[in-house]
Amino acid sequence: MQKELWSKEFIAITSSTLFSSWAHFALLPTLPLYLLETLKFSSSSVGLIIAAFSVSVILVRLIAGYLADNYNRYAVSVISLAVITVSYGAYPLACTVSGMILIRFLHGIMFGISSTSNVTIAANTVPPSQMGQGIGVYALTIPVGMTLGPVFGLELLERHGPKGMFYALLGISFLSVLGAFCARTPSKEVARKRFSLPSLFHKKAFPISFCMFFIMIAYGAIIVFVSIYATQKGFPNVGMFFVLFAITIIVSRLFAGRLFDKGHVSQLILAGLALIAAGMLWLGYAMDPAHFLIAGMINGFGFGILMPTCQAAVNSMVRSGERGAANSTYLFSYDLGIGAGSLVIGFLLDKVSLEAMYRYSVFLILIAAGIFVFMAIPHYSRNRS
Repeated sequence: MQKELWSKEFIAITSSTLFSSWAHFALLPTLPLYLLETLKFSSSSVGLIIAAFSVSVILVRLIAGYLADNYNRYAVSVISLAVITVSYGAYPLACTVSGMILIRFLHGIMFGISSTSNVTIAANTVPPSQMGQGIGVYALTIPVGMTLGPVFGLELLERHGPKGMFYALLGISFLSVLGAFCARTPSKEVARKRFSLPSLFHKKAFPISFCMFFIMIAYGAIIVFVSIYATQKGFPNVGMFFVLFAITIIVSRLFAGRLFDKGHVSQLILAGLALIAAGMLWLGYAMDPAHFLIAGMINGFGFGILMPTCQAAVNSMVRSGERGAANSTYLFSYDLGIGAGSLVIGFLLDKVSLEAMYRYSVFLILIAAGIFVFMAIPHYSRNRS
């Protein structure tokens, strides 16, 4: 029987990820405020707590793929999302730095597992001929959550206080558990592979993932540091920058998926790379708030085209039972690129201006473009199903 794109399972897992993303992005700007203003933690302690999440996601990402391929991935998704939901209720109960680090570390582990298992479930519910559209629609959950979450979280914190905010996020996260539960399909017998280091990676995902490592350094430079850059340049519209950045990501994903399914993969990748290179240069040379917003839109279109295109390409090269390892390999490049980039840029911040770093980041895009043209695109052409 031919699969349908808009099946009950696809809608359920996409809804689950949307609610999870909504709660996740609502907590990002509000947790530091809560730690500093309510619990009166020091800035260094807050930094450790925030870093605990990122470190745990990176550490668990590859193991998450093994779990998704070798155990019932629906159970893996439901359990990990349930633990995340409980963690939102645990945040207001923790009053020490060590307790908060523990909760944040556990939250990061479960987030790494759930995000890997959910995208694997999504890839397996769509028809192979519509992989581009399916991954494109599924990937919309991130920019939508990125747009709704921070405003929602800050409004809750201001109007209802920390406890009201945490319990509201618990409720939203619970909806993600229900969505994952409704995405269940009849389970097949899983032939478990022996746990080993090679089983955590998928070699077919390496070339594209290697390219995306360089791309995600540039992406992280925007997500993490553009607010500081706007303050340094005197641009008052950083909120609108993120809104336009998210909207253009959403718009680009609506047409990129269809073009992927029609076979225009290399054209999409090259267009995405060109837009990101132009956007990073534009951002580095922005002279006024209007140029700043235009840079956000150009980058939004570039990342919005490139990221789901590459993820759809990775999923179309491997069998259903191998998509956990393939997706975890791919997403590991996201985590590593953003983490390494943030670390290096943070270290250089006192020595090199952000505008110079945005300009020089075009060389990262050129490196990725060279790898794409000479390695990743030919590799995809040989291995696509």
